[in-house]
Amino acid sequence: MQRSFDGKPADCGTAPGPVRVLTLVCSLTILLCLPAAWAETGTAVSPSERRDQARAFDAAKQYEPAIASYRAYLEARPEDDEARGALARLLSWQGAYDEAVMLYEDILTRHPGDLDVRTALARVKSWQQHFAEARRLYEAVLEENPQYHEARRGLADTLSWSGDYTLALPHYEAVFAATADPEVGQRIAAVKAELARGASPSPRAPIRDTVEAPILPYRDYFKLGYSSFAYSNNIEKEQNWLLEAAKPLGTHTLIGRVEILQRFGALDAALSGEFYSPLWSKAWGYVGASIGIDPTFVSRWTVGGEVFQGLGVVHTALSPLELSFGYRHMSFQDSEVDLVIPGITVYLPFNLWLTEKVYYVPDTGALTLSSQLTWRATERLQVFISGAFGTASERVSALQDVVRTSTVAIQGGLTFPLSHKFAAEVVGYYEDRADQYHRGGGIINFLWHW
Repeated sequence: MQRSFDGKPADCGTAPGPVRVLTLVCSLTILLCLPAAWAETGTAVSPSERRDQARAFDAAKQYEPAIASYRAYLEARPEDDEARGALARLLSWQGAYDEAVMLYEDILTRHPGDLDVRTALARVKSWQQHFAEARRLYEAVLEENPQYHEARRGLADTLSWSGDYTLALPHYEAVFAATADPEVGQRIAAVKAELARGASPSPRAPIRDTVEAPILPYRDYFKLGYSSFAYSNNIEKEQNWLLEAAKPLGTHTLIGRVEILQRFGALDAALSGEFYSPLWSKAWGYVGASIGIDPTFVSRWTVGGEVFQGLGVVHTALSPLELSFGYRHMSFQDSEVDLVIPGITVYLPFNLWLTEKVYYVPDTGALTLSSQLTWRATERLQVFISGAFGTASERVSALQDVVRTSTVAIQGGLTFPLSHKFAAEVVGYYEDRADQYHRGGGIINFLWHW
């Protein structure tokens, strides 16, 4: 059974009116007669009678007594997974998502191949806004049965609710071609309207409207961070401190930060910020600037930005591809540095994406390729690993990072929730800059959401 967009179950029956009336009359007759019979005989209600009572309440859309009857029946017949599934369905309609998930998962321990139960579990996960989990469940069902239209409709809904309109559209269109469901036709029109407004398909862009629960990328937070790096060649240890805050402004996001950096025996401070915004169709970008406070090794000031363009505007088959182009100008005490950053991101199944960027300094010819693979396992759990190889480091906030030096930099990180209002980020980093030094260490950030 599908769910209407106001959160209530929708009537998906196809029976003609008289048949529906007859079904309702029979259900009401059972509801009226069974209790009277039980009272007259003075006997206990049998499990089969309790099951019939639950079904009658269910058919009459009296969900609370139906839930109570199913619970009572399952106490006597705990092996009945069909009744357990019916109870899970009613609980999910009543908003008891956690218990419904537990019941569906219990059924799957005995019937792991049941596509109906797996689809029902995916539907509840999507109602919980656990979009990544729901998507994986739906995709696994469709791998086994590509013609399972209910699962494809659920996948389309999940993609649409999570803002991936470009990916949702072909699934809606496939369901409509097979079923001619007018509600699906309405969803197709709504998704096309969102695409016409320029909604971004990128899970990386912090430009979506505010949602009730915090999900990545976070848009409303305060961050406190610390990083420490050790050097070879007797270079003094590096320590950095970070204060950062983000504020959504409709579909725009403003991020500001203060950094205190102790490096090469000097202490520098920098103020920086970015402003993220949707642009035209399937495009988004940001502009940013920073200023150093009496700097020794960071830039005196930096300006720049980056633009991202999804290729779904060309053809839906190119929707997984997103091109980008960035530029920064950095002004140091002794030099001016321009940095050009072309790139491409490939969005893969299972909420994976691969980002390839080239960092190029025209004045020196320094060139580095940066590759990063990111996996968003859930709405608040994200893992990445990246490598930068070439003649300049991926880190470009200081002059030493843009001079022409053979460099290999490897890092990996994890973002994970600590509670509903708190999350953490940890990053490990190693850098080999040929004869200059080796550098290794880590970063830890704590985030508070409000």
